[in-house]
Amino acid sequence: MNINKRMFILVLLLPLIGCSTSKKIENDLMVEQYVLDRGYTIVHEYTLHKKQLVEMPYVQYWSVQDVDPLMYVGEKISTSKFIVSGHPLDENSDYDNPQTTVYVMSSATGIIGGYSYLTHSEMNDGWVYTIDGQTLEQHTGTSYRAWLEQWQDKYK
Repeated sequence: MNINKRMFILVLLLPLIGCSTSKKIENDLMVEQYVLDRGYTIVHEYTLHKKQLVEMPYVQYWSVQDVDPLMYVGEKISTSKFIVSGHPLDENSDYDNPQTTVYVMSSATGIIGGYSYLTHSEMNDGWVYTIDGQTLEQHTGTSYRAWLEQWQDKYK
């Protein structure tokens, strides 16, 4: 193909490339605004990189999801925090008015999942729980040691 044809094709494709990038940015802003319009505060946003999948605290957050985190590498992840009552973890609390902190993770494509912990424990008691209050062992059906080996083999 000669240089003139290549330049012509490039000129035709540039607006399409620019439009898809602006649509993604527009979609990201729309999702963010959706959360903010409901009075929620986005407490944490980051672009997921594969190396984070073996770094704390991201290992915890992603370990209790039902999706493969590799699907979200390179995407902006937003995390919104909610304090709720009536959660299964509330049953393990010694407080009179137990509350659970729930974090919901999302990307431009929608809700990913989330994780939880007893509000008064502030995650000092170890690992996070699934959004429904299951331990890592309950969620994966395997011991922590076996899970960790598999996780590191897959994501390192």
